[in-house]
Amino acid sequence: MNKTKQIITATICGISLIASSVFAQDAKCACGGKDANCQDKTPEWLKRDSLFLSSATESLTEKTGFAPSIVWTGEGWADVSRGSNIESMFDSLFTLGFEQDLSVATKSNGLGRIGVSAFYYTQTNDGALGDLDSSQGCWSNIVAGDMARVFEIYYANDFETKIGDFGFRVGQLAADEDFMGMDYSDTFLNSSFGAIPNVAPAQLFSQYNVATLGLVVYYAYENFDATFGIYNGNIGQDISSNNGFDYSHTFDTIAVWYQLGYNYKIGELDGRVMFGGNYHSSPDKINFDQIDANSFYSFYFGVQQALINDAEGNAKFGAFARIGWAPDSKSSDQNFYADFGFNWFAPIPTRTDDVFAIGVSVVENERSARTEYAHYEGTLEATYRFQITPAISFQPDMQIYLNPNDDAKGSAYVVGARVEVIF
Repeated sequence: MNKTKQIITATICGISLIASSVFAQDAKCACGGKDANCQDKTPEWLKRDSLFLSSATESLTEKTGFAPSIVWTGEGWADVSRGSNIESMFDSLFTLGFEQDLSVATKSNGLGRIGVSAFYYTQTNDGALGDLDSSQGCWSNIVAGDMARVFEIYYANDFETKIGDFGFRVGQLAADEDFMGMDYSDTFLNSSFGAIPNVAPAQLFSQYNVATLGLVVYYAYENFDATFGIYNGNIGQDISSNNGFDYSHTFDTIAVWYQLGYNYKIGELDGRVMFGGNYHSSPDKINFDQIDANSFYSFYFGVQQALINDAEGNAKFGAFARIGWAPDSKSSDQNFYADFGFNWFAPIPTRTDDVFAIGVSVVENERSARTEYAHYEGTLEATYRFQITPAISFQPDMQIYLNPNDDAKGSAYVVGARVEVIF
């Protein structure tokens, strides 16, 4: 069986799982919990946050502090811009990891925890979707080189004090695990709604799928939080031969990140605002795709706001916006980036964990990059995440690209779907 058939088979199996669970959940919803004679016949394993591991390892986790995780994500994508000439690809991501609570294992308080994660990613068509080319991001936030890779390896600890809570992680880390993210923007599948493209250019930070040596420190007091990180600036390239330990030219240059955040309320509506940025000391010293500049620095700002609450005080409708700015045109091909969007939570009353979202992103390409890309590029994404069970989700998605290529004056249309299963 070739790789394409393996991925398609895996995707079909995932969708079959979803189909069977839909009927189980519908039966539960029909009861509504109002009829005392109505019994919920949903299998117990379909109610868990993970299908098997949480139940199988519950006793082990309580006794030893060892908590494993396995997640499979399968996708299918198609560029439908050219009528019947449809370009498609399928990809699959297995993520495995664990966290070990050392305090539980040793029966001693305050010892912290260690964590390890790795993934295996495979794809058809070498990760390409026809001739679609965009400088601002990829249609999927899991697309990577076709490989198995060790991701994060860290030691972490937290401390509560009278002046606030402190914490840190040290080891092999990925910057976007701690910076740039917002809950509302995380709903989307296009990669630009995660790691901001001009704030974390691929050659400096390899976006979201390569980690490197670093230290992150956290501080939180009441509604305020601050995060500071310092990393090896010569991160490994996102290619198949990099198994996660590309430490060539380590610390020839460094990258520094910072972020300030504040959680607030307007009446009963929750909101959050963040401001951050980074500094890369010598982008001309990185060991691939060097940038001809003495340094790189950028800033970002984000806000998300609940607009309407439901009867229980949870957000029913909310909005977000983010801005990324790289002032030095010599160090970045994209000077300005912005995105904004809306999330509608539980749009179907009986499906309380579903989310419908629409987002728009736009990037301005610097003059030197306009020989390959347009002056401005934009993406519109509409997506609906069906949370079939706590452990299984299905997410159809549509994206419209404006000016996706250097000479393109029209649009490109991409449709796809994602299945995610937490084992």
